[in-house]
Amino acid sequence: MPEWNDKGIVLSTRKYGEKGLITNILTKEHGRHLGWISNNKNVLSIVQPGNLVDVFWKSRLVEQMGNYKTELISSISGKTFDNKFKLQAIISLCSLLEKILPERQSYPEVFKATEAFLNLLLIDNSSENFWIEGYVKWEIGVLSSIGFSLNFEECAVTGKKYNLYFVSPKTGKAVSKEGAGKFAPKLLLLPFFLGGAKVIDSNFYKEILAGLNITTYFFKNKLLLSINDDKNNYLPSARNRFIQMIGKL
Repeated sequence: MPEWNDKGIVLSTRKYGEKGLITNILTKEHGRHLGWISNNKNVLSIVQPGNLVDVFWKSRLVEQMGNYKTELISSISGKTFDNKFKLQAIISLCSLLEKILPERQSYPEVFKATEAFLNLLLIDNSSENFWIEGYVKWEIGVLSSIGFSLNFEECAVTGKKYNLYFVSPKTGKAVSKEGAGKFAPKLLLLPFFLGGAKVIDSNFYKEILAGLNITTYFFKNKLLLSINDDKNNYLPSARNRFIQMIGKL
């Protein structure tokens, strides 16, 4: 009987019948993986989105969904329960991974980056919400790990490494104001915290939204279109709610 033990991050859990749950877990070595688990109060507290778990999977056949046994390593959701903003970030993160990652395909770099961001949420208790920059960089890292690398180091037109204002929606590369020319209105704005030039009338949350606008474009128009049809290139509503919360700050 096939079986394995791995470290995982809970993405979602839904009821299955009267006594069961189907839990979706991003594992370190086995990718995004589904498993059935017996429903009880102790288990429900463990399989909350964002929680870090030790997971044992076993099945009669490798192609079957199989059964999970889980032990809690760190209750990320419990430790951020009193911060609705951070909780929404966790739900956004989990729903995005559930949407874009193929099942049972290993992405160790995605797992590593996700674990690092979740730990950042626990460390950063400042009122300035600097951890949101980490969220944007996490999305950029996910795109890169899946095969859609963005390059903000130098201008794609002039090769210069300064005065960068834009990102090309075609190439994902930075573009300077000089290099943009008449095409500037068609380009995406590159925020300062991602290597762009400083804009006088900007602020922290405008910069964050500009960064998320970049990742939104490449998720919808590059990644999702490559794996789905036009009707299924929508991004999770949980991520949309997270962006709306940022827009109100």
